[in-house]
Amino acid sequence: MGIASWAGLWFGLALPAIVIMYLFKRKYLDTIVPSHLLWDRVLRNIEANRPWQKLQSRLLLWLQLLAAALLVVALMLPFVWVQGGRQGHTVIIADTSASMSAVLGTEERDKDTPGTTLDRMKKQLQEDIDGMSSGQEVTLLKLGSQPQVLLSREKDRNALKKAVSEMSADYGKAAYRETLSLASALTRNDPEASVEIYTDSQWPEGSGSGNVVFDVPVQVNSIQDEKAGNTAIVQFGVRQDGEEDGVLGIAVVKNYRKDIMETSLDLYGDGQLLASNQVVIEGGKSATVSFGQLDSAEVYRLSLSGEDAYAPDNEAFAFREEAGSANILLLSSGNLFLEKALQLTGARVTRMDPGASTGKNGGSGVPALPDAKPDIIVIDGAEPDFVREGAWRDLLKETPLWTWGGGGEKAQPESGETETLSHPVTRYLSLSEAPTGQLLKREVPVWGEPLLKIGSLPAAYAGKDQGVARLVFLFALEDSDLPLRPEFPILVNNAVEWLQTGQATGIGRVMAGAKLDLPVAADDVEGTWIPQEGFALQAGAGHFSAERKQGVVSSRQMSPGIPGLWRLEVKGSEGAEQRTFLVQVTADPAESAFEGMRQLPVAEIHSDKPAEGSDQMESGSQAGQSDSLISKSRQSLVYPAALLALFVILAEWGVYQRGRSI
Repeated sequence: MGIASWAGLWFGLALPAIVIMYLFKRKYLDTIVPSHLLWDRVLRNIEANRPWQKLQSRLLLWLQLLAAALLVVALMLPFVWVQGGRQGHTVIIADTSASMSAVLGTEERDKDTPGTTLDRMKKQLQEDIDGMSSGQEVTLLKLGSQPQVLLSREKDRNALKKAVSEMSADYGKAAYRETLSLASALTRNDPEASVEIYTDSQWPEGSGSGNVVFDVPVQVNSIQDEKAGNTAIVQFGVRQDGEEDGVLGIAVVKNYRKDIMETSLDLYGDGQLLASNQVVIEGGKSATVSFGQLDSAEVYRLSLSGEDAYAPDNEAFAFREEAGSANILLLSSGNLFLEKALQLTGARVTRMDPGASTGKNGGSGVPALPDAKPDIIVIDGAEPDFVREGAWRDLLKETPLWTWGGGGEKAQPESGETETLSHPVTRYLSLSEAPTGQLLKREVPVWGEPLLKIGSLPAAYAGKDQGVARLVFLFALEDSDLPLRPEFPILVNNAVEWLQTGQATGIGRVMAGAKLDLPVAADDVEGTWIPQEGFALQAGAGHFSAERKQGVVSSRQMSPGIPGLWRLEVKGSEGAEQRTFLVQVTADPAESAFEGMRQLPVAEIHSDKPAEGSDQMESGSQAGQSDSLISKSRQSLVYPAALLALFVILAEWGVYQRGRSI
């Protein structure tokens, strides 16, 4: 039994008031006296009104107290939890996160039981829909990378079952807290509502679900395989190990199981087996595995063999980084500090004075392009006019660019307070004093993020414009004391490393459903995503078109939703060369960390016990084992209590009419 409004207890003050009234009630005794004693009436009245008389048991008193008590109970809005029989609004949350694609063990499967946790959830959910009452309204929420309302207040069972059958796993970062918050909002101030969650209970600790508060009953239907476990490739990369030593591969593998796991790691290069290692990992531990002297390949694939419940993290891909030091083109009239700092990074620096014409282009005054395409272009000072047109413009458009200062209006910061923001370029730096007193007055573009602020003005920003790295410092080196500081070589080294990021045969790694920047050209009119290798190919993923904007391929694409190696084929206008980008798509790494049964961190559900067996907690605290919550609905006791109070009042009236002798 539960109470919906404790404010009704205030009416309970009527109970002592009734008792006090009986204590002060006039008391008369039936006595036969001679007529000459009538003068004694005044004395008897005074004696009859004496306070705090002995309280006597009277039927009228008990009936009045019972009636008042029943009215108090009715005002408190009492209710009881009853099994089933729901007629109100039920919000169903169907978990489709990546861990739901885990394959059930052979003991958990039979000819009628599907192979994955998601398949089993869909089957159970459809069976539960068949058992719902005809008048029950159901809102179906899909818990994926974002909360999705599939159906709202639907009564048609066939429509609900059809929506359930069309669900598929979402391998991006699951929106656990957002989905619970939406369900809480949909059921708020609705005493007849309830929430049901269908999940494998494998929710990351940082999901924030413990901060969501419900004021309606919640039932968790846990679909789990007690023997499920996972071993995952956490990291994998390759690099050139010297000019003659070949390629070095390094991988980190973690065993999320409780027992020891022995597995085989096979490394392929462009489809050919290059190396294989046996590794034994203790439960809950990680192991680092190295592969040395590998043959050169465009794409490397590391595969984890053996029985494993969760397949999306059993493969990882790496792209060969371009060998050798960076080739940097420095456009500067002369800056010894900057040139030496660039050389200290191991880069080959070619300096070109933009003020001196080489005369190699028919005396036009426009210098010729360098013989070898630079990996990075650094412009010290104002941008030369010749880089805004022709072949130079195209070169700068597709090459990582670092600029210092430039032309335009300048502003002086209102204070010298310097803030260094977190970024790979500012790693290991702590600039506490302003390096300059004047900054170019520019706004940070949409593709950039601030690296350094002086006062409230940005002093440097970085980002990728159409997939190409850009680094901008809004002050000239000659106007700064930064080259004289010990942090300057560190800053230059960080900048060169960051500008070189992604200079490989592939674009890199991205989470499923996340946004990524691609260096597409302005005349690329068509693009197609094609699964190349890995889980996506095994899952039967098909081709689909790339996103377009204003008739051309957008430089900001949403990555495919299924993990694996994907190829983006981009076609330009008629006669243009077709280009290809390789992207490794991964599932959310947090979904890999599961090991069989565990508690689901669902928030506090109600201020009272919503169901038998659940622990009462303070609002907003984290709930205990949610599987103990039983599906129940409220049955109000207000009307029975009020009706009973009415019968007692009628009985009291009958007693009152019969007189005080009772």
